Amino acid sequence: MRPGIAILLSTAMLALLLAFLFASRGAGANQGAGASPLWDEGIEAFVRRKVAFSYVDELDEAKAREAFHRAMDAYVGFDSYCDFIPPEEYRRWKSDTAGRYAGLGVKIQSVEEGLHVVGVFPDGPAAKAGIQIGDTIVRASDKLLAGLGVEEITPLLKGTPRSVVRVGLIRGPRPDKGPAQGPEVEVSVTRAIIRPPTIFARRVGPDGRFVQVRLTDFTEETAEEFDRVLDREAKAKPVAGIILDVRHNGGGVLGIAVRVVDRFLRKGQLVVRMEGRGSDATKNYTASGRKDKYLDLPLVVLVDRFSASASEIVAGALQDHRRAVLVGARTYGKFLVQSVMEIPGKNAAVKLTTSRYYTPSGRSYQGPPRQPGNEEEHPEGAGLIPDVLVELTEEQKTTLRQFWVNEEGRPWNEIKRWPEIADDYVDPQLERALMLLQGELVLQQIQRGSRGSRRNG
Repeated sequence: MRPGIAILLSTAMLALLLAFLFASRGAGANQGAGASPLWDEGIEAFVRRKVAFSYVDELDEAKAREAFHRAMDAYVGFDSYCDFIPPEEYRRWKSDTAGRYAGLGVKIQSVEEGLHVVGVFPDGPAAKAGIQIGDTIVRASDKLLAGLGVEEITPLLKGTPRSVVRVGLIRGPRPDKGPAQGPEVEVSVTRAIIRPPTIFARRVGPDGRFVQVRLTDFTEETAEEFDRVLDREAKAKPVAGIILDVRHNGGGVLGIAVRVVDRFLRKGQLVVRMEGRGSDATKNYTASGRKDKYLDLPLVVLVDRFSASASEIVAGALQDHRRAVLVGARTYGKFLVQSVMEIPGKNAAVKLTTSRYYTPSGRSYQGPPRQPGNEEEHPEGAGLIPDVLVELTEEQKTTLRQFWVNEEGRPWNEIKRWPEIADDYVDPQLERALMLLQGELVLQQIQRGSRGSRRNG
């Protein structure tokens, strides 16, 4: 028997273990506080011993580890948002929610022989090392990339700040068909912190008097980025109104959503209420009362059926306080809060639903889990209802997504993938938002005039 074999679990024995676990879970629901724990350590030890000494084949360590992860995942699977997060996934999760990572600063596409560079972050490590758009990365840290997936390659490129990675390149451009051709060039790249943008702003409407601010995510970097974008726009040119675009924004860090709302509400106004069983799971989040130039500025929020979680917190708070008009399609309906709890010393974590959240008026529109393949179908009663409902056709949705791809490639100097779509493209939902803002400005002008001299007629 190999050393350490006693700690490994087979899929077959895990099924036995889980049967006992969930049977004890059901029985334990009717027992008092002094009942045995749901996880029976005696059963666990028995299963491990039997696997170690009795299973017919020698166990593959990687498969046994995956089976153990599935067992943990099943034990916390009370709803579709709860997960056991193993070490490799936990590292990626921390990087994603932080909104930054230490890497090369390249935007890539997977190809047969490695990675095709389609974008390079200005002044980033790759740009400084001479990597260019069109190059193909075929080797990293002395390992050939051919046949590997992006998930396998990414850890080779990311690392700690100021560490060096050697990459092998075939200079571009790539041929129209077949793999990249040419000699391999080795380049040393010093990794640095990369902060991909989560906010895209542009001037829209007559004379560019309005600012559309699209948030793709709520990471730890988003709040400061949001402040910088708004202040930059206000400094460049007067802003007559703002369109906050959270379409296709699936959420992120709750506290960051609260900070975004904070720029548009007055001190003490409720942003969101959380309710749960834990000691810190029930709390109110209120606006801090910053004296902000945007407190009275006309505001529209664009939403769709993929606006979820933190996006719904933002939209719900601004709608309840009648601070903004919601335009678009009904939102996703995820009114649950997850807490990620790191397992001490294991670099892994458990994600559990710990609270429900409610808009300032007490609304909560949590929907049932969607069935695979039916993401477009909207469950009854789920999600916020826009004040102005504007549905897009399938063709319009496709064009909008292509416009977003072009927009998100710009910071990386990526060549436009859809050159036929103009940079000033306006979709029907945005068009309705512009009409509302222009109408609000006309109304304000009339109200200012009514306080002056009496009109003729």
